[in-house]
Amino acid sequence: MKTISVLIQHHAGPTGDVLICRNAGGAWEFPHDRERTNETDAAAAARIAADQLGMTVSVGKLITRGRHKPQDGKVEHLAEGNITHNTHTKDDYHLYYEAVNTWQTEPKAGTYAEFLWVHPSELAEYGFEGDDANFMKKYAPWVAGQFIPDVRMY
Repeated sequence: MKTISVLIQHHAGPTGDVLICRNAGGAWEFPHDRERTNETDAAAAARIAADQLGMTVSVGKLITRGRHKPQDGKVEHLAEGNITHNTHTKDDYHLYYEAVNTWQTEPKAGTYAEFLWVHPSELAEYGFEGDDANFMKKYAPWVAGQFIPDVRMY
């Protein structure tokens, strides 16, 4: 089963602000949902933006893929392009896609009550939980130019 999260930029480029949403528990997260049967990853990312935020997005590249390890439930993040020998179709995956706000519209309330557009370099300052917190441990240094993620992260 796959969960798709979407990092929506207000405008394309390294300085484009990214949308974060506050969930009912008060934590910040990226818009996400499960992929539906017979739906491509990119189509799921576009649907999530439309259903949850009322936004039209141009889906970009897959940033990283997280795999829930059945042994301990932790998430292993893999930079795209890496090959893992532990691939198994029954594993749960969490994919993070980049997308651009096509019409530069503001999100509409629905699934989330609060939204913020945040500069990518400031994302690490917000309280993410679960998979998003694990993702930020890898993504924040990449955005800050410290390194490009090309190895597994636990």
